[in-house]
Amino acid sequence: MSYQVLARKWRPQTFDDVSGQAHVTTPLRNAIRTGRVPHAILLTGPRGVGKTTLARILARCLNCDKGPTVTACGECDPCREISAGTSTDVQEIDAASRTSVDDVRELIAAIRYAAAPGKHRIFVVDEVHMLSAAAFNALLKTLEEPPARSLFVFATTNPEKIPFTVVSRCQRYDLRRIRTPEIVERLAEITREEKISVSGNSLLAIAREADGSMRDAQTLLDQVIAYAGSEIGDAQVNDVLDLVDRRVLLRIATACIESDAAGALAACREAGEAGLDAKRLSETLLQLLRDLVVVRIAPEQPELIEASDDEIAELRALAERTDATRLRRMFRALVKEQEDLAWAPAPFAVLELAVVRLATMPEADDVGRVLARLDALEKRLSGGDAEGGAPPAAASGSAPAAASRAQRAQASRSEPQASEDHRAQASRSEPQASEDHRAQASRSEPQASEDHRAQASRSEPQASEVHRAQASRS
Repeated sequence: MSYQVLARKWRPQTFDDVSGQAHVTTPLRNAIRTGRVPHAILLTGPRGVGKTTLARILARCLNCDKGPTVTACGECDPCREISAGTSTDVQEIDAASRTSVDDVRELIAAIRYAAAPGKHRIFVVDEVHMLSAAAFNALLKTLEEPPARSLFVFATTNPEKIPFTVVSRCQRYDLRRIRTPEIVERLAEITREEKISVSGNSLLAIAREADGSMRDAQTLLDQVIAYAGSEIGDAQVNDVLDLVDRRVLLRIATACIESDAAGALAACREAGEAGLDAKRLSETLLQLLRDLVVVRIAPEQPELIEASDDEIAELRALAERTDATRLRRMFRALVKEQEDLAWAPAPFAVLELAVVRLATMPEADDVGRVLARLDALEKRLSGGDAEGGAPPAAASGSAPAAASRAQRAQASRSEPQASEDHRAQASRSEPQASEDHRAQASRSEPQASEDHRAQASRSEPQASEVHRAQASRS
């Protein structure tokens, strides 16, 4: 018999074996128990979290000889046939290779045939987002009103590519990335059953590298076993997975915190000679700085960090050597320097100078201390320092300021007096001007009247004589 990889050998066979997806297994169990299984289910999520596995478990629970049941026996013919992929009532279709409308028409034709008595006709369509638009449209009517005891289970990593008309006809369950501790627990169970000796730190490193995928973690464990055999050491795991040696990483961080630029460069050079990629080393150092900030701010919450107890103790001891503000500034500085690694012709040189920048970063003064220093400086400049008085420079510079203040005070005192004198003079001169004006007006008015009457008397006889002469001529 050919070798079966761990990811297939240790594939979950029941809902209890599925790790980290209780929000999906619980409603599926309840649906089976109460007889409310929908005719279309959409399972979404990242790679290796259990989408196809859950579809197969659901099919076994529905078609088991003891079912429908929430716990399939795994021993009857339907259970074995479904596990082996030879069941006529349960068909798995790879939509990545069968994307056309003709393939969907074959599926629609096959669903018309009834299942065995007491069983369900189940179609598991993997990577359903790869179907063409015409194939989705051809499936809509059957998906909305399928024959009795028929079930569609769709699995996809890209639900945004599925038309809304299809999604609205399904019950959707979003699977999540599996937490690192749950992956470590599952890997520990597998290594115990396989008689493999491996440390907890190695399992933790494998789980971190899997990035939430149980299948990836089992594949990496298989790779490490092929390299190291039944006795696996931490150094061998680092070699196989091309991981950054944590001791080197801690030396770089310690040198940066202690402002030892030369020591940080030496540790970076050691990592470079080991063949580590500059971008990978930078990302790992960035994650370490994040953990240091978390430990410094929340030392009583170790669950916020994916690390063993020994590693958390090391992080706490290192974080105590500086303050959280400086650690955050170092984190931001390294994030900015990472942008240059993608296009730099010498990425490792960019990383070395970034480490030098972190090591030479000054301590961050507390805002309260800065304000206190500014207040003290202001008091000394204003002559309010009780201990030493004002400095000479400040004293010499205060004389012109005092003269200016005296001039302003004198001007402010003299201004009201000048205003009162002006108003008094104006009040005295105003009646005199009014009397002169009235006298001049009274003298000029009779004279103007007499001139007007004299002119009128001279012009009137002249006008009469002209009028009479004109009348005699006519």
